[in-house]
Amino acid sequence: MITDTDKRFCSLLFDVMEAKGVKDIVCSPGSRNAPLLLAASARNSLKKHFVIDERAAGFMAYGLALVSRKPVALVCTSGTALLNYSPAVAEAYYHGVPLVVISADRPMQWIDQEDSQTIRQPDALANFVKKSYNMPVGPDNDSELLWYVNRITNDALITACSQRPGPVHLNVPLAEPLGLKKIKNSDTPRIIEFIQADSIGNKEIIRQLAMRVAKSKVMLVAGFMSPDSALQKSVSSFARFPNVAVMAETISNLHLTLTDYSVDSVLTAYDKSRLEELSPDLIISVGGSLVSRKLKEYLRKNIGNCEHWAIGYTHTTVDCFQSLSLRIETDITRFFRSLSSSLSKLQIAAHSTGYKDSWLDARKKALQIKNTFVDNSPWSELQAFNLILNNIPGSCNLLLSNGTPIRYDQIITHKLPHSTWCNRGVSGIDGTVATAVGAAKSYPGVTLLITGDLSLSYDIGSLGLKEIPDRLKIIVIDNEGGGIFRFISSTSGLEEREKYFCMKPDLSLKEIAEGFGWEYMEADSENSLSCNLKKLYSSTHKTILRVVCDGVRSAEILKAYMKIKC
Repeated sequence: MITDTDKRFCSLLFDVMEAKGVKDIVCSPGSRNAPLLLAASARNSLKKHFVIDERAAGFMAYGLALVSRKPVALVCTSGTALLNYSPAVAEAYYHGVPLVVISADRPMQWIDQEDSQTIRQPDALANFVKKSYNMPVGPDNDSELLWYVNRITNDALITACSQRPGPVHLNVPLAEPLGLKKIKNSDTPRIIEFIQADSIGNKEIIRQLAMRVAKSKVMLVAGFMSPDSALQKSVSSFARFPNVAVMAETISNLHLTLTDYSVDSVLTAYDKSRLEELSPDLIISVGGSLVSRKLKEYLRKNIGNCEHWAIGYTHTTVDCFQSLSLRIETDITRFFRSLSSSLSKLQIAAHSTGYKDSWLDARKKALQIKNTFVDNSPWSELQAFNLILNNIPGSCNLLLSNGTPIRYDQIITHKLPHSTWCNRGVSGIDGTVATAVGAAKSYPGVTLLITGDLSLSYDIGSLGLKEIPDRLKIIVIDNEGGGIFRFISSTSGLEEREKYFCMKPDLSLKEIAEGFGWEYMEADSENSLSCNLKKLYSSTHKTILRVVCDGVRSAEILKAYMKIKC
């Protein structure tokens, strides 16, 4: 019977290292690192080297990794023990040698409290490591924290060994008691594989990936990206396979079939059992963060039931769906071109051939419901966006503020403009107007910004920026404040909602617009909006169109739409 530390985070850390191919660990004694040493002891495949002095231990580990070209781990106790690794870690950093520094630490609440062997350990080696990580302190039966520990340990090993190798630092706060043990768990940890860009040219690697794709029901998920004709062509080629369904957001700037964009419409239209039938075996994701909370929740529920491949260049291991199995760091266009070529030579598994058509059928029914609902709805944001997006010029660059505009754009996709943009890197509502001004300066055609009144108020001064192109047009949805807070569950039912969250701006938009030299228009109905949209695009002057909608009614209509089932 093999015993292990009772600290599950420590066990998981060493399980992942063992599975990722770490063979050597240089250990130094201490009490705070007792759980780490017990975890190392419980894993017979790990060769332990014992060195009392951490300075010598660091250089010994460096020497092992220098010659073997394999990652070597170091384990020390808290306090200045970690700092004694610094010379060896610095040498490893500048020499390109993979070391995994694991330091025990006191819980955060005891730092700077005159407790023994405590210093500020997080980022203590930041100048000489490729990346620093701080393990959580919390209940070790928390599934989200266990996922986090697994993810950052996988990422640490990938980072240490990828591109130019180098050291990484994992700081592990540990609360007492420290020396307790339990029977070793035999569970296999989730391992995230990693393929670097230079491997994609290897035909055998691509063939192996294509074989895995050919036998799977594949869902291609696309977040925000810049327009790229070569990328468009390669992704379109892959999306034609009968076992590939697409979930693309409008800001992916992939001009695919319109049904590929009806993400929230289809996910809200069906019950749990039908969506389970449509679940993929394999998720392939490209692009940045997703707008759709529905899609993220749907894919997270598939944990354990499917693989997830993330394609593209990222600064870290992104595991948004909590099921990442393969990270491929390469050019997306090159990847899909090579994969499609190899896949075309294989026979798609019979059970997967109808996957695209199953989603297509589900989406067509969902879109019929959406169109009927919108057509029969009273004047609201939903009606306004339906009219605006149905009449947007194909040559227009569209910018959307965060909040309701970007979400309505995902629901109502009649046609795609030249390109669609939104500040989804961190999803803030500040700087929206200034972003649109800069975008308009970079594009010779019409640039349209659709923003809410609250978002506009954050950046009202940018209406007065110098040399704003006359080809910039702004549509302001005036719903008396932050309309999203009337819709999302966390705030919609609060009695403080209007005063503390929606916060209707006290602005005279007409006077502000005219004061800054903008042409100004207003619409408060379907007819007036239709008329003013024509004037907006024909105007030779920078123009603001204010669209007035009842915010409370609009939120109720949107909620009602999201509850309709096929």
